Amino acid sequence: MGVARPASPTIVVRWPVRGAMFPPVKGWEGASPALRARYEAIDWATTSLGATASWTPALRAATRTVLDTQFPAVLLWGPDFHMVYNDAYAELIGEKHPAALGAAASEVFAEAWDHIGPLLEGVRSGGGACFYEDELVPLDRHGFLEECYFTFSYSPVRNEEREIEGVLDIASETTAKVIGQRRAEALSRLSDVLATVETKQDLRRLSLYLLRDLVRDLPAVDIRIPELPEEAPIAHSGSTPPALPSAPGTPMSGTSLFVEETPGGRVVWQPLTSFPRPGRPLPTLVCGISDQLPFDKDYRTFLRLVAASLTQALTRIDLLEAERDVAAAQRQMSVALQQALLTPPMEPDHLQIAVRYTPATDVAQIGGDWHDAFQQPDGALVLSIGDVAGHDLEAAAAMAQLRNLARGIAVATDQSPARILEHLDRTMEILRVETMATAVFARVEQTPEQKAAGLRSLRWSRAGHLPPVLLRPDGTAELLDEGGETILGVYRDVARTDLTVELAPETTVVFYTDGLIERRGIPLDISIEYLRSEISGLQHLDPEALCDHLLAHFAAHDQDDDIALMVLRARTE
Repeated sequence: MGVARPASPTIVVRWPVRGAMFPPVKGWEGASPALRARYEAIDWATTSLGATASWTPALRAATRTVLDTQFPAVLLWGPDFHMVYNDAYAELIGEKHPAALGAAASEVFAEAWDHIGPLLEGVRSGGGACFYEDELVPLDRHGFLEECYFTFSYSPVRNEEREIEGVLDIASETTAKVIGQRRAEALSRLSDVLATVETKQDLRRLSLYLLRDLVRDLPAVDIRIPELPEEAPIAHSGSTPPALPSAPGTPMSGTSLFVEETPGGRVVWQPLTSFPRPGRPLPTLVCGISDQLPFDKDYRTFLRLVAASLTQALTRIDLLEAERDVAAAQRQMSVALQQALLTPPMEPDHLQIAVRYTPATDVAQIGGDWHDAFQQPDGALVLSIGDVAGHDLEAAAAMAQLRNLARGIAVATDQSPARILEHLDRTMEILRVETMATAVFARVEQTPEQKAAGLRSLRWSRAGHLPPVLLRPDGTAELLDEGGETILGVYRDVARTDLTVELAPETTVVFYTDGLIERRGIPLDISIEYLRSEISGLQHLDPEALCDHLLAHFAAHDQDDDIALMVLRARTE
């Protein structure tokens, strides 16, 4: 028989139950000395959590976890969500610490409880953890209700029976990131808007359209420009912003931010100029300051950058306006010079001439187009039209010089159009007239035989110029496109050709410069053909009416070149 062995002793393990007594929490390991002193100063027995010796294992374990992490963390325990947190969280809630330690969250965060209370209740009732990124949670933690943003997670803390005893909140403040990104995007949009404006009216209107949407940073904003009327500062959100004062309470000095307290809140004034002039009103940025943000270095830097962007744009507009004034003065001078030189044409018996000169709409595009009609010593009528290269005051001056040289040559030599152009080439070389030009010279001639038959001849020569259009009495139109030799001012000795066409009574000839028909992207030969087809059938219009019709049909409101137009009609004798 074997030896009987004694029965093995039964070991019973009993887990602590809620409400049982445990050794009190000692040391508050993980907390800083200052926070540890705060914990030890609290009479926990007077709170709903009870003396630390009665804390449940779940609460004790979770407290150690929270105190051991350097990330902002807080336990919200029991039905009233009493708070146990670490040093990082104490810094996050600002002046709410140390009163928040052991207090009910609904009392600590009364200003945000309508938002966070339902979230905590949802986690505690078994709805599961929740996570929010860059969530707006306004807090009163520095003596005012502050615009704050947090990324945080609410997670349930369970005991061994899987019951939820509390909620763990792990949080990170993202206020600086959210507001910094918002301001950077606003400055970028403002820069894009200001890059395109060319007037102070547009600058003010478009800038305010953008800035008045930034109600969290700029609850009220205006741009005061002395020469512009003020506008009602209505925000795009539909709310009426605080009223801004009409002027600072005390004089501003320099160009730095000028801050003053007003009954409606803090107001910042920023002159929008790099060169203030004593006694001269300055454009000014006027802003109301948010009472939910600290007026710190970042806020002031944002306002300075807004003002700097506006100042730069205003300076550029001032320069543009100055350039426009100079260009307008040059244009006025050029137009006056051309109009003084482009004298009314001579009209011998039975010849009718109408002329038009239209300057380019661009103030910088003052040019050298001309038309002329005068008689040679033998009584023949000479007509010329031309276009000097370039679009500036020098081109206008060169036009005057060439026109007068051509007149002198034509009157002195009594020669044909081709010979006049040849002499003009040599004269330009000798006198060192360093310019180039296109031109058509024409001469209306009549032999005794033609006079008896009521006919005339048009002798012409082209120096690189566009071909005239001949409109016959039956309404057919054709281009006088023969010839067309080298433009003036290129070679000294160019052999030029005279060409002749018969002019029956009521025949019309249209001379023009390229500004009438030349358009970007359209080949010149197509534009010339279009002009010919448009003139076709207009034989019923007299020269004055035909000029008006062609300008109305072809001249653009934004034409970038001068237009010279001359229409000749041979009348019945």
